[in-house]
Amino acid sequence: MKYITTDNAKTSKGESSGVLTGILYLAPANLSGRNVCSHASDGCKFVCLNLAGMGVFKNVQDARIAKTKAFHANPRQFVEDLAHDIAALIRKAQREGLTPAIRLNGTSDLPWENLGGDLKVNLMNRFPDVPFYDYTKNPARARAYAEGKMPANYSLTFSRSESNEPIALQMLQLGVNVAAVFAVKKGDALPETWGGRTVIDGDLNDLRFLDTKNSVVGLRSKGKAKKDESGFVIYS
Repeated sequence: MKYITTDNAKTSKGESSGVLTGILYLAPANLSGRNVCSHASDGCKFVCLNLAGMGVFKNVQDARIAKTKAFHANPRQFVEDLAHDIAALIRKAQREGLTPAIRLNGTSDLPWENLGGDLKVNLMNRFPDVPFYDYTKNPARARAYAEGKMPANYSLTFSRSESNEPIALQMLQLGVNVAAVFAVKKGDALPETWGGRTVIDGDLNDLRFLDTKNSVVGLRSKGKAKKDESGFVIYS
């Protein structure tokens, strides 16, 4: 089974910047019967992009559930299979004259920095010249990133939700970029600032590892997020 995909509308925007992004999609929260999003809020689960794009199709959902079950059944082998896919993506990027990048938590929030596979070496350290990046709602992971305890080629952006805004503001103080969803229509301008930091447009691409430091990554509400009433989407 192939785990890494480049077939994603948002990550494909990075190709115009010379980056080929491979992304891993698992079945989010506990849809597979095992939770892969330990800090997901109710609002996060409601607006989750799991069903966006190709995610609406049953075969895609079945595949994500199968991958998630494969991960839990044998995490070490799963890491080895991911390493194989990443190596293939690097070769593809080289053929196309692009820079490879990897996002492992497309619809999950797993601590890949702690998962070493059979070699007991995490994927970031196996591919030190490849940028890895993820969003996380896990404060411990974000703090470790702020303290320089993550692999040097692994970039984390903390995701603000209706239940963790105080923590999100703390992360900004620690120098961790924070992603926040605003009730802004496509094409309309995002707020200039939030939490005392400049808001940058996160909808232009998904290349979070290239973002200006000490910034808020502004995202416009899409799909079910347009109907959010939990506070996950910021309306002011």
